[in-house]
Amino acid sequence: MSTYPATVIKTGNSYALRLPKRYIEDANLHLGQKVTIPLPIPKITQNRQRVQSIFRQLQELNAYRDLTDPAAWQRELRQDRPLPGRE
Repeated sequence: MSTYPATVIKTGNSYALRLPKRYIEDANLHLGQKVTIPLPIPKITQNRQRVQSIFRQLQELNAYRDLTDPAAWQRELRQDRPLPGRE
């Protein structure tokens, strides 16, 4: 996926995005054509040290010591059932 620089400009009572010609050509857009663009999704940063600390605490607690069959435990949690039309 390519990225293109865009500039927000004020046009009267509204705003517009000023895009490079290359974007218009690549998207095969025409003058006056309306397009839908997705909302920007903020990048979620992960606190790596916090996650590692939590995993260490779980290891120290030995929280999963009673699990003899992890797959069976997951099935119980999810309450697996056959999909419709499948056996």
